[in-house]
Amino acid sequence: MWQLRFWTYFLLLALSLAPVQRVVACSCMRSHPQKVFCQSDFVVLVKVKKMNIINEHEASYNVKINKFFKVNNGKTYAALKKNLLFTPSMDSMCSAGLTAGKTYVVSGNTANYKAHISLCGLSMQWRTVNRSQRKAFRQLYKHGCSCQIHYTHWWTKGAALENTGGKECLWESQPGPEHCQTNFGICMPISGGCSWFHTIAYKNCIKEYQQQQLNQQKQEKFRLIY
Repeated sequence: MWQLRFWTYFLLLALSLAPVQRVVACSCMRSHPQKVFCQSDFVVLVKVKKMNIINEHEASYNVKINKFFKVNNGKTYAALKKNLLFTPSMDSMCSAGLTAGKTYVVSGNTANYKAHISLCGLSMQWRTVNRSQRKAFRQLYKHGCSCQIHYTHWWTKGAALENTGGKECLWESQPGPEHCQTNFGICMPISGGCSWFHTIAYKNCIKEYQQQQLNQQKQEKFRLIY
């Protein structure tokens, strides 16, 4: 009987000490930076001054806009000139999660004369954006907006190539060259379709990736032999 009382007490104690986990409802589709750029009403470089909680559902950021990479129309431009970016107030609602004092490239859409951003758009600290992506934001992404970027698992690449007819850029999951295509890939129109634009940075990344794959295959063969 004492054992039953002991384990009952232990269970109640464990439950009382267990942290209450917050249910996170935020969910975003996996998207290449170029696709997000093309689908957004605006893409801008901003320095965040402060965050303001408006109510339980909405917050805003006071920002200084350092550069306009993309603005769809006059209404979007007018909304941005207010230097206010609106976002959900809670992480569970996909708040953009920006930090005051830091500089970001962000994307979003406008509604009711307000500029809205969220975690599902671009919210990249500018200091982490590599040289190739900076050039893409300034010049190159916009030239590929007529192209489609098709995310595919590496083991279905053959079927994806057949389904797309080679006319879309395949964004391959790990252990495919996903990081090369994310960090250095720009999908551009070519004759008869679209393809990754082979910049020097992209080619170097692919070459390094292929060498790593070759080394891994050699190691696996060595383990099988010995």
